[in-house]
Amino acid sequence: MITAPFFAHIAAAAVLAAPAPASSAPESPALSSAELYAQVQQAAGHYHEGELGEKFLLIESNIKCDCGCNLDVHSCQFQMQCGTSPAWSERIRRELEAGRSVEVIEAGFVADFGPTVLMRPPAEGFNLVGYLLPALAIVTAGMLMGLVVRGGARGMTTEAVPARELSGDEEDKLRDAMKKMDEAESPDW
Repeated sequence: MITAPFFAHIAAAAVLAAPAPASSAPESPALSSAELYAQVQQAAGHYHEGELGEKFLLIESNIKCDCGCNLDVHSCQFQMQCGTSPAWSERIRRELEAGRSVEVIEAGFVADFGPTVLMRPPAEGFNLVGYLLPALAIVTAGMLMGLVVRGGARGMTTEAVPARELSGDEEDKLRDAMKKMDEAESPDW
């Protein structure tokens, strides 16, 4: 469904992109990108200033566009330029102008499209697992690491094992055993 804001975006872009008529008057200075953006937004009827504008932006940022981009309505409108986000943005603006609160408007979207339309699912029911599981995993991993470190430190003895002198016969046996081990491990080449 193509809405009026869609045509307003097209008209604003066409007006701003059209070459200026040739005249003998001196040329006006080029518009900065901020001024150009402000003109397009004003021509498109997209308002984010004042109390109403803040509520408008808050709702647009809290609702996920269902075109498949997984962006919020505000971002999708300017990055993906799908057909859904301008219509939803227009619906939000109309409902705000009608005096509805942020919560009521969001609840209307949830009633129409389900809780997946929200960027952040409500912290209730099974959704709590998504909120609590990462913290629980970090705490558990820290506790396990602490137990391993402390357990390893407990198993170590701090006393040195006393060494005794080897007899001549024991030295010869040790030397022969090491020589046999070297021969067994050395390559045949």
